[in-house]
Amino acid sequence: MSVYLKQKPDVATLDSLADFICGDDKDKYPEYRSSSFLTRFFENINIKASHDGSTRKWWVLDVLKQLPLTNLENVILRLVDIREYKGDRVKLEMASRAMNDIMFMENMRVVFNGKDPALVSIKQSSSPIITVNEKNTSDTEDIFIEKEFKDNDIAILGLDSIIEGILKERINESRQCIAHKAPLSSIFMAGSTLEGLLLGVASKYPKKFNESSASPKDSNGKVKAFQDWTLDNFINVAHETGFLGLDVKKFSHVLRDFRNYIHPFQQASSNFTPDEHTAKICLQVLNSAIADLIKVSK
Repeated sequence: MSVYLKQKPDVATLDSLADFICGDDKDKYPEYRSSSFLTRFFENINIKASHDGSTRKWWVLDVLKQLPLTNLENVILRLVDIREYKGDRVKLEMASRAMNDIMFMENMRVVFNGKDPALVSIKQSSSPIITVNEKNTSDTEDIFIEKEFKDNDIAILGLDSIIEGILKERINESRQCIAHKAPLSSIFMAGSTLEGLLLGVASKYPKKFNESSASPKDSNGKVKAFQDWTLDNFINVAHETGFLGLDVKKFSHVLRDFRNYIHPFQQASSNFTPDEHTAKICLQVLNSAIADLIKVSK
């Protein structure tokens, strides 16, 4: 299924691939690679390239520029290979999203046949990049769709009354979107509601969230203000501090990924076309997160 690169990717594409390999942006890429790990990464795909101590990004970019097309495609596919992340599906989903953003510049994308990734042209592909959206995904259905759906009263969380009212309206609107055959809008609303809820809880328990080892830091090592946290940050810290269970954390990251398709070009690059089933899964993820938050608040 793989379509080998016909020509060297644009320099902008190579530059983005170098960023991906280095992994300095933890909100965007799943794995940070130090000097020794950069060398090991290339060795894992039989490319002899030992980091010489120079600036990592520019060294990686120079390596990529010198690679033949076959080796370059091997690099791309290794970055979305689940073995690179020791079986961590959340990291793989993050990697898939980032890679398809990059390869959109080349009119290409990554798809999967089971666990095996392949690089194809966008015109040739019609399948989703991550399997969590497929209707036969047992983990998603067993944990969320088949679980009894309960109306969780977010008033128990004791958030600001104005914010509470807005969040309740968004939850209702997310449900209405499903009823009116607007699944994509429902997903966007569910994702924004989850972020609002976690920000509200963080604001209520600032010490717990700020002292978490998972809290995002600035270049000086200082914890960022909540307004500068991403949904990814809130989910990870909420789990580490005990507000979200592991299963809810993992599926919340999936909802976060889907919410990011609010950007049209990102949706186009991933060929994301959710149906009512997917929207219901996302709404149940939100509901499960609320249940976890209420449990801890009590």
